[in-house]
Amino acid sequence: MPLPVTVYTVPNCSSCEAVKRFLIKRGVLFTEKNVREDPATLAEMQARANVRIAPVTMIGEQGFFGTFEDQRPLLEAALRENGV
Repeated sequence: MPLPVTVYTVPNCSSCEAVKRFLIKRGVLFTEKNVREDPATLAEMQARANVRIAPVTMIGEQGFFGTFEDQRPLLEAALRENGV
């Protein structure tokens, strides 16, 4: 069973959009959470990833943050490890 994937985003964020396109292209189902719309979601992201800026991608309990270019090789490796 694949690990749950959550992408914490903000509006008008090119890296957020790139992460989502990357996951969609690979057929990865994910939940998107907008941290700007909901203070509780921002607090959740901070608690899970210990960062305050989106995008943050969580695969299970493993967190990835930074620009899409920073995240991409790490996401590719994590998805491979999980059979995606």
